[in-house]
Amino acid sequence: MNSSVVRSWHLLLCLAQLLCLPPVSAAEDTTQTITRLETELNEALIACDAKVLGRLWAPDMTFVFPNGSAETQSQRLEGLAQCTPGAQKSTIESLSITGFGETTVALVLSDWSATINGKPFAAKFRATHVWAKRAGNWALVAAHVSQLKQ
Repeated sequence: MNSSVVRSWHLLLCLAQLLCLPPVSAAEDTTQTITRLETELNEALIACDAKVLGRLWAPDMTFVFPNGSAETQSQRLEGLAQCTPGAQKSTIESLSITGFGETTVALVLSDWSATINGKPFAAKFRATHVWAKRAGNWALVAAHVSQLKQ
């Protein structure tokens, strides 16, 4: 067989192998995107940044607090009026992300500390965040937070 035919067959085989690879880049991109958004969310909560939170939280978002009460996006944004930027600290200890197409669930373990009414407060929280991709943009559509026992 002549060398140009061998090279052509080799090139076709390589191309065929590439086309048969699973599309992992989409899942990796989603994981990287949600990781970045979770970091932005954490920073915006610490900074009491209504502009960033308004962008990250979907207009129809539901947030469930550790005590079981629920608020909408607009109620959460209104509550930021009582927030003092930098008065609390938060560290994301672990983040697990599972994608379901245009919906992704992030399980977040975070360590929060603050001074409330002159008394120090520290606690770990587990949050379930549901992100949905709408019109090409990811937004938090639901959140449920539980305080872990120390």
